[in-house]
Amino acid sequence: MKKQILSLLTLFVCYTASAQFDYHSKGRWDAPVLGMEWGLTGGGYTAMQPNRDDMEADQRLDPQMMNFTYAAGVEGIYWFQKSVGFGGQLLLWNSGAVYTGKDTLTKLDLNATTKMTYLKLPLLFHFKSYNRYYPNRRTRFSAMFGPYVALMSSFSDEVTFSNAEFNIKTTSTIDNQTISSPGIQGKINGKIYKPFDLGFTFGVGGELRLWKRTVVALQIRTDLGFFDIEDKRDRKVKYDNNPLEYDFKYWDGLYSKYNTPNVLDNLAGFQANRPATKNFSVGAFLSLRKYFRQ
Repeated sequence: MKKQILSLLTLFVCYTASAQFDYHSKGRWDAPVLGMEWGLTGGGYTAMQPNRDDMEADQRLDPQMMNFTYAAGVEGIYWFQKSVGFGGQLLLWNSGAVYTGKDTLTKLDLNATTKMTYLKLPLLFHFKSYNRYYPNRRTRFSAMFGPYVALMSSFSDEVTFSNAEFNIKTTSTIDNQTISSPGIQGKINGKIYKPFDLGFTFGVGGELRLWKRTVVALQIRTDLGFFDIEDKRDRKVKYDNNPLEYDFKYWDGLYSKYNTPNVLDNLAGFQANRPATKNFSVGAFLSLRKYFRQ
């Protein structure tokens, strides 16, 4: 009896799956492949901010390759052909970088974190496989690419220099336009990062149709910024309980981020010329999408 029930359930599941995922142009269970598709999307990735000076620095600065963070939002795709569509995403996107290091002269250990939050809008062309000879397949290969524009909502830079042997530890933070270090706090008259970022998004993966109008897609994705995100203009800072303003040149004369040139660098003819820093990320995104029009 159990075998008979199991056989009936198996037949029912097979029949249901076959009916629900029929891509043929005619039929009661015709599954849509054209029209508007809306969905939720989100994922995790490692975020970095490559800079040539930082990448080529000695042990004073070591940018970390693993800096896991996340993003989430909504998306819409209009499929004007069975394999080609165009759409956009609106994402709350976290970016940034993590650094470690050890000063060659003072022997101080460095631990630093840059955190950024963007409102990100990618405009993407979408492609998915479609075989007219096997139209009822539930799975499809997919790809997407296109530009993005991002508006920064907040950022922070935090760096700690420490030496456990001599019980030394000092932490400095810039949170938007507020700067703080032990016993000192002030206000900068401008931001040290640019408010906008432009770049390019590319992803490949696949999708699985769950129900007649609902699909789930998984893609490996990379986002690369085109322009320098650091604002290298000179600023002024006004510290609490002090009526005077002082020059604030956050990016001026650096050997690498958070590091100034030492005596040996100067003797070797060091010249300050900080190159561009760009946003970069690689990770996986999961999307749940639903067709709302045939």
